[in-house]
Amino acid sequence: MQSGVASERINAYRLALILVLLICAGCNLGISGNGAPPSFEGPPVIKIAAPEPKQTFLAGATVIVQARVENAGPDLARISVLLDDALLGEKLNPNETNAAVLPLTIDWPTSNAGEFQISVLAERSDGSFAREDVSILVIAEDSLASPESADTTETVLGAPDQLEATVSAPDAAAENRVTGTMTQPARIRTGPGAMYDLVGNLDENHEVLIIAINPSREWYRISYADQIEAWVYAEFLRPVADISGLPVETGPPLPAAKGVNLVVAEVQIEPPLVCNQESTVRARIRNVGADESQNVAWVIAEAVLMSDGSSLGDDPPLAYLKTLEAAEEDTVEFPITLTTRVNEEQFIRVVVDSGNHLPETDETDNSRNSASFILQKGDCG
Repeated sequence: MQSGVASERINAYRLALILVLLICAGCNLGISGNGAPPSFEGPPVIKIAAPEPKQTFLAGATVIVQARVENAGPDLARISVLLDDALLGEKLNPNETNAAVLPLTIDWPTSNAGEFQISVLAERSDGSFAREDVSILVIAEDSLASPESADTTETVLGAPDQLEATVSAPDAAAENRVTGTMTQPARIRTGPGAMYDLVGNLDENHEVLIIAINPSREWYRISYADQIEAWVYAEFLRPVADISGLPVETGPPLPAAKGVNLVVAEVQIEPPLVCNQESTVRARIRNVGADESQNVAWVIAEAVLMSDGSSLGDDPPLAYLKTLEAAEEDTVEFPITLTTRVNEEQFIRVVVDSGNHLPETDETDNSRNSASFILQKGDCG
């Protein structure tokens, strides 16, 4: 009898031990499977979705740069966008959420004609980095009618008062077009987004020709009813064939928002920058809103340390901006003398409407950075 009781106790002990081991094994599996942070090895990877290589824009159009940084990781120190190697925009320590992929969007309002290179750079704290470049062409509106452009087959984006100006549309482009059918009634617009003006409506089962797709692949540019063109939300349209060959287009510039919106279009510095010697900062300010800026807005220029983004100096130079009509721009100049952080990389940040004294339709686009530079020692000790 005693041996039977002992045997039962041993079996119960073994069962309890097995349950404990199973529970611990489950705990260990949970930690290793879900708790370990993702691993990021090697440099980041950059993919530019827009603009397309050799894409052509009319001067005055806004180029929307869209890219993604893959294999990002928590030690991503900086993402920079350059225009002909001059700093267009920058974000320090951009990956606060330790994401594997970071999206990037920045607008560049064009002005002068020419060929330009847009570059996106991503750098880790250990110095490893990645860079991708794309070249585009900006042409003046008069060149559309010039004899030299009569035989060109480039598609020009951002033409004012129309969706697109096409010079001698190529036969090859027609091969990439795809027929589509509306899956439900939908509004169509002048550009790829709800902020663009309405063109009209299309009914369910209406057939259209799909000409292009925007970089986020959410909007199609379509043609219907004797070559009338517009944009429609992609979920409302079903292509009947493969769309992988469609050209990618950013669409026309956004219509001017009602109200005032001041942006810093360009920042230039007269080189070289030498410690304790005066230089000149020139900033081109544009009112991209639809209304006149009634008030005079303050504009400041401050030196910023590239390594940590800290501002250098407590009293940045100040300039006043004249009243600007809609779509008008003006250039302001600042004398600036730098005396600190010799031989360190810096840039000049220009901010329009410092202090937000002027109500604007967008309060987030009031600054722009210059190209970075190393402050030369000069006669500083």
